[in-house]
Amino acid sequence: MDINFINIIESVVTLALFYFFYQRFLKKETFHQLNRVYLLTTLLFAVSVPFFQLNIDFGNISFLSFAKNSDVANTIAGLKNGYNELGAVIIYGSASKFSWPFIREILGLIYYFGVLLSALFFMAGLIRIILLISFGKKIRYGRYSIIETKNSMVPFSLFKWIIINPEKYSSYDIKQVIAHEKIHAFQLHSLDLIIIEVLVILFWFNPFIYGYRKSIREVHEYLADEAVLRNGFDKISYQQLLFKQASGSRFIGLTSRFSYSLSKNRLKMLTMMKSKNSSKIKLALAIPLAIAFMAFFTNSADFVKASNNTDLVTIEQKDTVKTNDEEKKFSEDVYYKVDKMPRFQGKKPSHFRNFVTENLNYPEEAVKHKLSGKVYVSFTIDKEGNLVDAEVIRSAYPVLDAEALRVTNLSPKWEAGENQGEKVNVRFTFPVIFSLENKTQEK
Repeated sequence: MDINFINIIESVVTLALFYFFYQRFLKKETFHQLNRVYLLTTLLFAVSVPFFQLNIDFGNISFLSFAKNSDVANTIAGLKNGYNELGAVIIYGSASKFSWPFIREILGLIYYFGVLLSALFFMAGLIRIILLISFGKKIRYGRYSIIETKNSMVPFSLFKWIIINPEKYSSYDIKQVIAHEKIHAFQLHSLDLIIIEVLVILFWFNPFIYGYRKSIREVHEYLADEAVLRNGFDKISYQQLLFKQASGSRFIGLTSRFSYSLSKNRLKMLTMMKSKNSSKIKLALAIPLAIAFMAFFTNSADFVKASNNTDLVTIEQKDTVKTNDEEKKFSEDVYYKVDKMPRFQGKKPSHFRNFVTENLNYPEEAVKHKLSGKVYVSFTIDKEGNLVDAEVIRSAYPVLDAEALRVTNLSPKWEAGENQGEKVNVRFTFPVIFSLENKTQEK
């Protein structure tokens, strides 16, 4: 799992779109259990899938990934000009105090500080709950435990424990409250809330995760309210009980509180007509949305670890024209597009950029003399999977050219490409961009 800022942006955008889909199409429907499943699965999808290297071959629909890192645009440009161009690799020098690596380090420290602060709040609330359960009066109620407390708080539950101040309610109201909290326990709502609280700690910077937390808790209350009335309790009496509740102390998000979200929406949901089964088709609309995201995530954007702004650069035809001797050498043996392209360590060719990024150094001499520029490197993956014939086909400065070639030649073995069932040589080209934040010259 390789976390970078591109992954974070993808996660935020994905969660935002799934959240707006829920608000627009599903929130007012009464199939609460399905809504619960939708919220949990899309939440887990949005906060996990963007951070993993996916190597899924979408075949003819792989063009969806073009919008993300322009791999297809590179392929089209390569076929037009007679080469396969991989995306650009960028490395920044540290000539400036406020270089991108420095900014990344500061942002990383802010992130971990936010995680620590969120975790401390979580632990403080959890300790308060443990103390209440430990020192409260326990009454066995079947498979559940009623914890009686004298603290002025609204009833809430955590797994099998139901915490209530019996002095604030009549005996009938207590039965309604316990019936409500038993549903939370039986349907394992606390497990949902623990999952989302952990994710809130890890993704505290994502504003939409708080909307997800609110929506999941609200759906839990809809499910419990619905079950209470289904078990024979009077609707009017139950609504009156809801009106009596104060906001109460929150503790932490992993507890289900009887008075949570005392809004007109919750009360209105008690009297709404059941949604038609045909309305459930709306859920199916989320499937192509998820597939689209999977397609975007197929090709990693790790090659922009040092930047969030990479331009697509094509090389003029004259830069790839070879001498007559070279033409004789490569005309029959080297291909630019084959049935099965070479794979770098079991992944698509574009993942070679990650390897280059991880091993590339900005030469000290270049930093000292404030040299920057773009070096275009070409190489062949032969029939045995070896990287051979690496050369600079467009130069920047000798010191930069040498570094780009050095890293390219460090490449481990590839899986050879195949054409019509036979292993063949395949030629690639890619630019290496050396950039200084406060440079005075650039070639």
